[in-house]
Amino acid sequence: MAELRNSNRRLQALQRQNKDVEDALERFNDQLARLNDGGANSKTPGDLEGGQNERFEMIERKLNSISRILYNSISHMRNNNDELKSLKNDVAAIGNNTWKILSQYQNILDKEISNTGLMELKNRFNRHALVDHCLNSTVDRPKNCLDLHRKGKPSGVYKIYPSNHKDGFMVLCEMSDGGGWTVIQNRYDGSQNFFLGWNEYKHGFGNLGGEFWLGLDNIYHLTGQEVNELFIELLDNTSTRKFARYSAFSIGSEVEGYPLKLLGGYSGDAEDSLIYHAGSRFSTKDKDQDEWDEGSCPRSHGGGWWYKACDTSNLNGRYLVGEVPDSFQYQGMYWAGFRGPQYSLKQSRMMVRPKDNDIS
Repeated sequence: MAELRNSNRRLQALQRQNKDVEDALERFNDQLARLNDGGANSKTPGDLEGGQNERFEMIERKLNSISRILYNSISHMRNNNDELKSLKNDVAAIGNNTWKILSQYQNILDKEISNTGLMELKNRFNRHALVDHCLNSTVDRPKNCLDLHRKGKPSGVYKIYPSNHKDGFMVLCEMSDGGGWTVIQNRYDGSQNFFLGWNEYKHGFGNLGGEFWLGLDNIYHLTGQEVNELFIELLDNTSTRKFARYSAFSIGSEVEGYPLKLLGGYSGDAEDSLIYHAGSRFSTKDKDQDEWDEGSCPRSHGGGWWYKACDTSNLNGRYLVGEVPDSFQYQGMYWAGFRGPQYSLKQSRMMVRPKDNDIS
């Protein structure tokens, strides 16, 4: 930016110098005209003889003055041409450097964007660490199911107190598969309707003893302050079981639209059918935040989900079970990598757990 400002100042100086040259040339033309007029007015030999010497001296002085003006003008023009050439080279060099800097910045920005979710989690965790310590200093209250697992608690329903949530809420803890998992979604018989609105998906619905959705607000409190893993279990109508596991998972706040903000390293045998939705905001039938301009994903495909335009998975879709006709494609509870969008799965369970290197 400093180089551009310097070049701009130099260009303005050149413009002023060119104006001076134009003024000098104009004065030169005026004086030539006056000399011509003077010669034309000396009509008789007597007039020439009477003031010949004086007129010659005047003409010589004017010619000398004109020569100096012309010399200075030519010098300025040469200098200006050199300056303009130099300025063009400088501008070209600045343009090349600016392009290189912008390219480097874009590469850095791409890397930063991929790490934004993780950085925000770290900052939030640091901000709430002291608050969390104060809330749990007098009573030993579990923050999550992992705390309960470390105390030897079995699978079951418990009340937990995540960071920045002093009132706490009830959850279903699963202590198998390494233990410490908090179940955020559970479906297995179709008894609970999942084609509901924003308010229900925000606060949660169903029964922790049966089918349920824990609630976006609760999921945010679980995953918004520290890095969590995500574990998804799937079962088809032939009792074939598949799973998908992600090393990092986090959603944003309601103000942000509860986006799927962080989704890290996939492993499992169900194939990765969630990565397409990374970064997408949550949508319901009465709050459409998807990227499909021609329609509404939650209305067309049924159920609330992190729709993009529209989906490669929808575990909150309609409970249809088994193969579905073309007219119901993408509308069932499906996972593209396991049976595809023309098959509605029998069971689905989503669980989160704080990232901990001491457990597997």
